[in-house]
Amino acid sequence: MTTKAKGKADDETAAEPAKVEEQAPRCGAPHYLPALAHIHCAEPAQDPDRAPGTPDHQHRHQDGEAIYTW
Repeated sequence: MTTKAKGKADDETAAEPAKVEEQAPRCGAPHYLPALAHIHCAEPAQDPDRAPGTPDHQHRHQDGEAIYTW
């Protein structure tokens, strides 16, 4: 006769809270070329409190091995 190890009981798994990862909001600016308008910037959003005259970041999106910058 063989025995199996018992898995975690349902009440043990329910006691662990679900981990929610907070992600920074993304820029989401679309590419300026009409053919690439479906590509959106995947970089973090600009800091709304940045100093006046501070340039925007270079928008970037990676799709597999292709990297789009604008």
